[in-house]
Amino acid sequence: MSHPFIEHLRKDHEVQRHLAEQLSNSETSEEKNKFRQALAGALYPHIEGEDASIFTYLKSKSGKAHKGALEAMQEHHLDRILLWELMDLDIDDEIFSAKAKVLAEVNAHHLDEEEEEHFPRLEGLATHAELDELFQAYEQREEEVKAHEPFVG
Repeated sequence: MSHPFIEHLRKDHEVQRHLAEQLSNSETSEEKNKFRQALAGALYPHIEGEDASIFTYLKSKSGKAHKGALEAMQEHHLDRILLWELMDLDIDDEIFSAKAKVLAEVNAHHLDEEEEEHFPRLEGLATHAELDELFQAYEQREEEVKAHEPFVG
């Protein structure tokens, strides 16, 4: 069984996948706005928390762990850009649905890589106590981001 931190991250990923699908399938302005806000609320604190915990840890290692962490952090950067652009778009803009779909696809690819590569690597490198500390760092950063509510509106 995986560490509770890894299980927590996997559950977050399922929420993100579900919300991205709902957003991509939304037809009304109300649905689009609802799921856009929900996805932003789930995705942004999560990526900030991961960067402050697992990817900072993996980046401090060498080889594949280091390179993989740098790539993952760049994928998070791309997620942020797409999310900020989506949040700035008018719901009725003709590219809204296309941008939502691209964000969903980019993020889904990233989530798959995390689950297939980064999580096993992390569990192989970190002790149980280190994973506990990383979970705490993740939750602290996630709460800091949520307290500022960057996407409310």
